[in-house]
Formats: sequence, C-alpha cells, structure tokens
Amino acid sequence: MSEPQSEPQTDEAHQHKEDRHFVTALARGLDVLACFRSFETRLGNAELAQRCGLPKSTVSRLTHTLTELGYLRPDPEQLKYQLGSSALALAPAAQRGVDVLAVVRPYMQELADLSQGVTSLIVRDRAQMLIYENCQSESYLTLRVAVGTRISGLTSAAGRAYLEALPAGEQRQALAAFRHQDGMDAASAEAIVARSRADVLRLGCTTSFGEWLPDINSIAAAFRPGPALPPMTLSCSGPTAILPATQLLEKVRPRLVERIREIESVLRAQDR
Repeated sequence: MSEPQSEPQTDEAHQHKEDRHFVTALARGLDVLACFRSFETRLGNAELAQRCGLPKSTVSRLTHTLTELGYLRPDPEQLKYQLGSSALALAPAAQRGVDVLAVVRPYMQELADLSQGVTSLIVRDRAQMLIYENCQSESYLTLRVAVGTRISGLTSAAGRAYLEALPAGEQRQALAAFRHQDGMDAASAEAIVARSRADVLRLGCTTSFGEWLPDINSIAAAFRPGPALPPMTLSCSGPTAILPATQLLEKVRPRLVERIREIESVLRAQDR
C-alpha cells in the first residue's frame, strides 16, 4: 500500500503554518531526536514515523540527514538508529538535569516503597508533561508507565502541580498550550487551575483521582531545581485497588511534601 501523499493537518500544524518564523523541517527533525529518551534506545524508521505521526518516507529523509550530521548513528544489522556523537555533545548542557536526578532518585524510591505504587519525576514537554524517570515499588499490581511517556498537563496531578509552580505569565502560556492539546474549553481549564490552587494551599500538593486515567489515583508536588531549569514535579500514583485516595492523602502526602522541601534544600546548597 502506498504512503499518503500529504500529511493530516492538525490544529497545531495549522497554527504553525500561519507563523512565518516557524521552520517545519527543523521541528520535525527535533521531534525525531526527541523520540530517543535514552542513549541506549534504538529505533527504526517505522517506529519513528508512528511516534512522530509522519509518513515513513519523510522520516527516512530526516534520519538520513541527522545521520549525515552525526546526530544519529545507524545500526545496519538491526536497520535502526541510536543517538550519535553530535547529540552526545549536547549532553553537557543538560548536566544539571542529571545532577537533579541523582539527588531526587533516593527520595523517589522511598515514596514508591511507601505508597506501593510508582513515583515519577515529570517535566513539561511543550503541550504535555513527560515522564523523565520512574521508581517502582515491588508490588506487581502497580502502575506501569514507561519513561518517555507523555501525559496530559490538565488531567494529571503532575501537570497541575507544574502549573501552580509557575509565575502568572508563564502559567497563562502553559495553560493555553495544555488546553489546546487536550481540547478543553477555557472555563473547564480555569476551574481545574482554581481547584489545584486550593489543593496546594490546603494539602501542599495537587490531586488527580481517576481523572487522568480511570481507576488511577495520583498526587504531585513541584520543586524548583535551580535558576537554570524550569519547575519539575514528583508524582505518586497507583491503581485505586492498592492506592485509594485516602491512603495517598493520609499516608503518602505528608512524606511527599516533606521530601520536596528536602530536595529543594539540597539543590540550593549545591548551587552555592
């Protein structure tokens, strides 16, 4: 079956088309690179096409160009690619994120073991939130969501915590992006922000009980990793069968809030 000659036009694509400063080819190339969430990841053109929502022929041209520039390295035997030396050269710019992860991971595991669920370090990725790292409990019933998964910025506790950590102007911009991605009207989005603000004032965290995924409960709190990085969030989640809302709020929430303060204290000390 032949590939489609034209790509479906999403609302976002129309928005970018109207922006004469937006370079679509560059954006597509960056989307391809963004699929590689680990230096060990190997992906083929078919997998990349599916993840990016692009025709395979377009992805083939992009991977060829990125390979020529050294951002991808081909694996001829598997017909797949992995990040190349040019991408590795960008890593020092992200070193602070690695340092943050080293500080945060022990707290994440403690919270995962306490909750018998999963604790995730989650950051913003354009109009969604991205799971940057996970720590799982040993429970076989716990939630399994892969690192690199993108989740809603409005229905997830992590997205709500991120919004509440932003200054007013940045919050408006992020809220507009999240709302556009989720197809949510302004009144509903503003109601979520108002409820999240009340949750933070009352509980010290945000909540999402069956709103992001049915039968999944989660709470989240944001922390500031330093002046060079935007807010990050820690989310504790699990199936309602093993992690009911009352357990999250009464047992896990106080520890989450306490650990967030400790993380910020450690990171501030490192910046001195």
